[in-house]
This record gives sequence, C-alpha cells and structure tokens, in this order.
Amino acid sequence: MPFFRNLRQKIKRNSQQSSISLILGVYLLGVSLLVFLPAAWSFGLAFFQFDGLTPPRWNGGVNFILAYSDQLFSLSVRNSLALIILPAPVRVLGALLAARLMQRRGRWIGWLRSAVFLPSAIPVAAMAAAGLWIFNPLYGPVNLLLQQLGLSPPAWFVEPLWAKPALILLSFWSIGEGFLVCLAALQDIPSEIDEAARVDGAGLGRIFVSITLPVVAPTLALLAFRDMILSFHNSFIAIFFTTAGGPYYATFTVTQLIYEQAFDLLSFGTASATLWALYTLSGLLVIGLYVIIRTWNIGITDEPFIL
Repeated sequence: MPFFRNLRQKIKRNSQQSSISLILGVYLLGVSLLVFLPAAWSFGLAFFQFDGLTPPRWNGGVNFILAYSDQLFSLSVRNSLALIILPAPVRVLGALLAARLMQRRGRWIGWLRSAVFLPSAIPVAAMAAAGLWIFNPLYGPVNLLLQQLGLSPPAWFVEPLWAKPALILLSFWSIGEGFLVCLAALQDIPSEIDEAARVDGAGLGRIFVSITLPVVAPTLALLAFRDMILSFHNSFIAIFFTTAGGPYYATFTVTQLIYEQAFDLLSFGTASATLWALYTLSGLLVIGLYVIIRTWNIGITDEPFIL
C-alpha cells in the first residue's frame, strides 16, 4: 500500500541521515580533540614563559617578538617555501603525466598503477632512511649511476647546495595519491571529446595541452594546494631523519625551529608563537585554495566532470 511504502522510505531516509550525522559527529569530535583544542592551548601558551619544569609566567607578546625577530625564523620560512612552492606543482604535474601514460587499459597496466601508488603507503621515516642510502655520496645508487655516465656526482645531504634538491627528489616518492586522483579525473573526460579532436587533425600533444589540461586544471589546483599545506607539516620527519636541518641550516624549516625551541631550548612559549606563524602560512594557502574554488566554481556534482 502507498501508506506503508512511504513510511518505509521515510524510515530509510531517517536512518541514512542518522548514520551520516553519527559519522560526522565522530569526525568532528576527533578534529576538536586533536586539532582545535591543541591549537587553542598553544595560542594561550604563546603569551607565557614556560619551560615545562616551572609554573608558566605571563610575558605578554614577548614570545612573538623573540620568534619573529630571530634570524633563524626568516631563514626557516624561506627554506620552507623553497621546499614547497615549486616542488608541489611539479609533483602534481608528474602525477598527471603518469596518470596520462597509464590511462589506457592493458595487460600489465594494473601492476604499473600499483607500482606508482604503493610507495606513497610507505611511512615517511622509512622513506627517509631509504633516501639516506639512495643519495649516499659514496655508494648510493644515484651517484654510482652518475659515475657510470661520466658525470661528477654531488654530495647529497652533505653539501648545502645539494641538500634541498635531494629532499625535493625524495619527495617524488609519494605521488601515488595525486596519481589516483588525476587518473580518476582523466577517466571522467568523455572519450568523444578526444575523438572529435583527432577528427579535426589534432595530435596527442595538442589534445593534452588544449583539452585535457584545461579540463583537469581545477583538480590539479586542488592537489597542488593540498600538497603545499601537507608539506608544511609532513616535511619535518624526512628532514629530521636525513639532514636534521643542516648542513649549515640549508634545510632548516619552520617545523625544525618549533622543535628546537620546544625540546632543545625548553621554550614552549616561543615555540607556540612560531607554531602560529606556521598556521598563518597554512591559512594563506587555504585562502588561495578558496579563491580558486570560487573562481572555477568547483563543487560536488552528478555530472561526469565540471569546469
């Protein structure tokens, strides 16, 4: 009967809404406990002098002055931006090119896709330990290969000039997530568009530049900004295990400065003030992401793709 059918549908909708509310509630609880409360605590601690051993003492905004007037602060910001601004878009472009090469179906294509994605599942600490061997100046495979090619290999992680490039090359290990997103975006493009372009005489390069790239540009922008934001926070582990901020502060980033202030100098107030500088930089990237979303009108849709 229509009455009972409508009643069952109403109960089903209410059950689905309750499940969604429960999932979101658990997520918001975790974010509140692990993100918002620690952030609020660190903001309050930034106005106190606290070494973890004696009671905190109020000192106003002295911690912000000490943090932002330190020469290491400006150096750490420059190093952080150098390890993020250019490498993040390059990693996203590499993920797009890999997805484009493996877009078609084939006998071994599944294994190749897995080979691209699986390294991103390796913990950063293990990746950094492997990087110490890969870029070892004496017996690392990279330098041995360069020697076989007749080139003079650099001293990765030892010379200040080559420490950043080594970390940037090591970061390409984890393009798997971006690869999957790019692959999904490419597969959402109707094949009729490429076929129409071929009929008009367009080659593969022309199709990629004039059709594929503009269509997936919003997705690439989202991936680039996501990569930048995560790199601010996740680069600490790789740097800590490989260079520890050296040589000669060549890879000393904002996260390294926070760690040094908190656990080496026991100046938790100054570390908290520096942490809010990191939050500010991340917030600027989020604002940039929001502007791009508004500009390209990116949203959730049932259509195959949206410009």
